[in-house]
Amino acid sequence: MSVNAQSEINNIKNELRSIISELESIERGVRNDFTGIGSDICATRLRGVLENKLYKARNALNNMDSTTVRKEFLAARGGG
Repeated sequence: MSVNAQSEINNIKNELRSIISELESIERGVRNDFTGIGSDICATRLRGVLENKLYKARNALNNMDSTTVRKEFLAARGGG
């Protein structure tokens, strides 16, 4: 994988890490700071997004084999 491609993936990982952290903070705030106005439902939905989407995306990026890259990715970046 080229240095540029690896750098782009690292940027995506960092941005995803920031989004996850912010959403976890919001979920904790909703769960702890609000009561009686559907806060549990809201916090549970936020937790669901974290667990069903964002954590899975993070794991997929972390487990990606950076030694192989699809031709389409390279072509889209002008490298193939």
